[in-house]
Amino acid sequence: MSRILIAVLNWGLGHASRTLPIIEGALDLGWEVDVASAGDSLVWLKRRLKERGDDMSRVAFFEKPGRVIEYNERGTMLKIAAQTPGLILSIIEEQKWTAKHVKDREVTRIFSDNCYGVFHPDVRSILMTHILRLPVAKILRPFAQISLRFMAGRFSEVWVPDVSPGPKSISGELTSKEIHRKTTFVGILSRFDINDATKINSLDRIPPLVGVVSGPEPHRTIMEEGLRKWMKHDGRSGVIIAGKPRNSERNEEDGVTTLYDPSDLEMRAYMSGADVVICRSGYSTLLDLVSLKSRAILIPTPGQAEQEELAELWRVKFEYSTCTQEDLAQLNIPKNSGKTPDLVPNLIALNELAVWLKN
Repeated sequence: MSRILIAVLNWGLGHASRTLPIIEGALDLGWEVDVASAGDSLVWLKRRLKERGDDMSRVAFFEKPGRVIEYNERGTMLKIAAQTPGLILSIIEEQKWTAKHVKDREVTRIFSDNCYGVFHPDVRSILMTHILRLPVAKILRPFAQISLRFMAGRFSEVWVPDVSPGPKSISGELTSKEIHRKTTFVGILSRFDINDATKINSLDRIPPLVGVVSGPEPHRTIMEEGLRKWMKHDGRSGVIIAGKPRNSERNEEDGVTTLYDPSDLEMRAYMSGADVVICRSGYSTLLDLVSLKSRAILIPTPGQAEQEELAELWRVKFEYSTCTQEDLAQLNIPKNSGKTPDLVPNLIALNELAVWLKN
């Protein structure tokens, strides 16, 4: 039986959530699947696949090398830049790990979500990324693009989880450049499949306020605290989805319920049914908003140029409200707004996956 290695970047839970349909698609096609990640992403994928009733006899989980990006409350970009040598070393460590894994496990395909070291010269591979143009200072762009093209060129092809550039594209300038001669736009990828839409009535009552916390520390905790302050000030009941897959607790205080790892059906119900949703403008979160056709107030993680660029794009293009983390702390919250493009999640990607695995 054929075996595919699916590697997932452990940087928040977004890469794990958008790769989940690919893992399930490979299983549905009869492949043996090796899932490689680390930290919370690996924990989350194990739990989700078991919850969904997938055939776990054909799934194996592996912890691969990978560095955790560290952030400051302020000066985030400088902090990330200082870690560049460590990130390069991490890619080299991934290459060594992949070479051994491919040999030991007789891997015949590789699918990598933003893990630039998970490739093999003798195995057909896909790099999935939504960044074809790095959002860096103008003076650094030529070097950044050369580096990106070099790293992407070691894969057989590149997949972009978006539709082709145009009025319905959700990534804007991030996908405006070419980094590989064989690049395929595979549409929206989300853990919220359209076939689950009929199940959202499983919850008795949806609170009017929902806040979705995501991203690295310390900004994850700062956002959680800001959302709790906002909900208590508003006075209506609310739910905070706190993004900690190792924690199954449920806390209730002053009309605010905190869930650390709700099921996908609960997440769908809360994000689809609430009057006001506040969340980050991380790319995988935006993919989920499109899948759910949900309005939201977007708060980019401070210092993350990609999220700041996406928040502004969605404000202009899709009329979503945005504010800063400081605005949240000061309770300066705009009205909920926005209208996502009409796109069906997962359909294009799963069709492309079937063709790729067959050939």
